[in-house]
This record gives sequence, C-alpha cells and structure tokens, in this order.
Amino acid sequence: MKVLEIMRRIKGFSTPLGGLDWEAPVPQRAVAEKVIVFLEDRRVLTMPRAITHAVGDPDHCVASVFQIRETLTRILMDTDTGGEVAEHLKAMRAACRRFLNSVGHDHSAHQHVNDLEEGAIFGAALGEFRAVIGIQLGVMAARYKLELPEELAAILPATEADDE
Repeated sequence: MKVLEIMRRIKGFSTPLGGLDWEAPVPQRAVAEKVIVFLEDRRVLTMPRAITHAVGDPDHCVASVFQIRETLTRILMDTDTGGEVAEHLKAMRAACRRFLNSVGHDHSAHQHVNDLEEGAIFGAALGEFRAVIGIQLGVMAARYKLELPEELAAILPATEADDE
C-alpha cells in the first residue's frame, strides 16, 4: 500500500503526549473527474454550435459560461487543487473570461448589431471557447487516464484521421 493511500485512510493518531490530525489532499485525478462530471452536463459545450445559436438562447449560453467560471473558481478555492490540474482549470477559466468579453456579459446588449454580425461574433467566440475547453479536457483525461463522455469527446480537437 502506498504512503498516500495510507494517509487517506488514516486522518490522525493520538498518544499519551498528544495527537496529530490532518486532512489528506484531494488527489488531482479526483478533481479532474469532478470537473468532467460537471462539464458533461453543460449544453453550451455539448449542443451543436448551429443549434445553440439558432434555437438557443445566446443569453442562456452566457449564463452557462458564467456558471462554469464560478464553479471552476470554487473548485480551485475549495480543494487542494495545486499542480497540473490547477493549470488546466485556470486555462478553462481564462477561456470563460475571453468568451464573456467577446460576446458581452449581457448578450442582449448587442441589439444594435445586425443579426448576421452578432451571430458571427457569437459563433466564433463559442468555437474558440469550446476548442480551449476541449484541449484542456483532452490533456487532463490523458494525464489522469480518465474516459470522457461522448458529449465532451465531441469537442476534442480533430485528429488527422477525422479530417480524411
């Protein structure tokens, strides 16, 4: 049994002279799994882009990206999320900020822009957002040997075989 596993099972000990308690850090793999579970239910990532803008509700997408950013921040603050997984979460959070800066925090504020131009701006920002999230998820999944749900695997970068 590895030392880290032992430490996870035993959270402290006592002696007649005193005791020692500690909380074992959350393993990086568990943090990555938590993020994947959260993101697999985000329609802003999983719905086809054309449907997201046509059906959708760009305001709902903006709200979802806000929620993603807030959740990533909470995960970074709540757990001992250091090391490599923190870098992935920070990159995802930066993608959220770029998306929100591109489309505006209140998407309806762009009413003066014609629908075609607004759709192009929104579509480009959404594509960039999904690409960054997909890259970060792909690297995390490979690093921690995690499987990605089909919905999230769809936003991974294409391989050369996919292009043929």
